[in-house]
Amino acid sequence: MTKASSGGGITRHVAFRALGKSVVINMVAPSLLYRLAAPDFAPNSLLPLAISGLPAIIWLVYGVLKLRAVDFLALFAAENVAVNMIALVFSHNEKQALIGRSMQNVVLAAIFLGSLAFGKPLVFHMARQFATGNDPKLRSSFDEAAARPDAMKTYRVLTWIWAAALLIKAAGAFYLACEFNTKDYLVLSPLWDLISDSILVTSSILYGRANLRDRAATAAA
Repeated sequence: MTKASSGGGITRHVAFRALGKSVVINMVAPSLLYRLAAPDFAPNSLLPLAISGLPAIIWLVYGVLKLRAVDFLALFAAENVAVNMIALVFSHNEKQALIGRSMQNVVLAAIFLGSLAFGKPLVFHMARQFATGNDPKLRSSFDEAAARPDAMKTYRVLTWIWAAALLIKAAGAFYLACEFNTKDYLVLSPLWDLISDSILVTSSILYGRANLRDRAATAAA
């Protein structure tokens, strides 16, 4: 087995493990907890919905305290938890709470758009973390390559794309919150996130690689 094929196998293994973990934490565990807790509370109680959010909160705390993984993924998770809690506090029933939770990606879209006001938009920082693992030496070389105006333009375009995609994701989540009951929403919403995120990340990688490769070739010529 060559190093490349071995590395590809390891990468796929890590990706599938992360995907499986995400499905358990964000889809299976919340749905199961809600179904177990709901019969023990009044029909209009929001506590079963709050309990269903515990897996994501526990995993976030574990990542910060045990894994020391304070990165943009943790920040996004913290934003989701914050929106969920605010939705529960200001809601009078589960339907209102679900609609409030569907606004998570609206807040994220605003964060992406706000980052465009700075020299390095949010997608740049995301790409740097994935490419370098936040290793100081690798980050230095990455920053040097990304400092070109043409490269930074690609990251800015991708930031616009992510902001637009997040608003589409929010619209889909809002529809699910309005049309489905809580049990179905806790399954369908993470599934919608999984599918839409897969499309968004894959298309972003393809677009970024193609544009950065073409721009680098042009600069070299």
